[in-house]
Amino acid sequence: MLTPISYSKENKDLIELKKSEKDFTHKSWSNDDLTPIKEAIKKHYHKIQKGICPYCKQQLKSDHGRYWDIEHIIPRSHAPNFMFEPKNLCMSCVECNSEKSNKIVTSSSAKRTYPTDTQKYLIIHPHLDNYEEHLLVIEAGLFYYPLKPKGRKTVEVCGLSRFYEYAGFGNNENIFKKIEALSIAASSVEDDTIKQEILGQITALALRGMVENKQSND
Repeated sequence: MLTPISYSKENKDLIELKKSEKDFTHKSWSNDDLTPIKEAIKKHYHKIQKGICPYCKQQLKSDHGRYWDIEHIIPRSHAPNFMFEPKNLCMSCVECNSEKSNKIVTSSSAKRTYPTDTQKYLIIHPHLDNYEEHLLVIEAGLFYYPLKPKGRKTVEVCGLSRFYEYAGFGNNENIFKKIEALSIAASSVEDDTIKQEILGQITALALRGMVENKQSND
């Protein structure tokens, strides 16, 4: 779980001024006068997250804007009032941010007071949830195994299945179906030994898919 940013007095004043504007909307995020706020957010979360995306768990060494986006966990367009809320902010890789976009991530209809009940969130919340309780990273950037419904929803909302295609076997329907079937089977197994055996099969299939793709391209 992340440590939320603490704004300086100057930044707090700027935020209040911005939110008091008559034409304040989620699009106000693009205003040039918010640059100091954005820089403070980037600096804080880059340091706290140690270059790790909270959704796909890939570690990106660069802090260049081509690789990272300021992430609003509840999208700005859904609740502009949470645009600067520390617990609604983090940094995510560009691809997870793009996949997530403005998809619904909470069952809460709150617009003024930020919801902090983890049960109100459909995906893993970087500030409120323990990632490992919901989603197992077999290998970052390759395969993710959902342990609970919230983990499965995170895979869906953040497009983590895209890594199948990046690995080169996204179009190998046979392998993909086997992985999907194994995932479903594992989710219903309580015995840890059996679950680990299934995860081992999934990993072997993933690696086989990459080998087959390489051979087909040689």
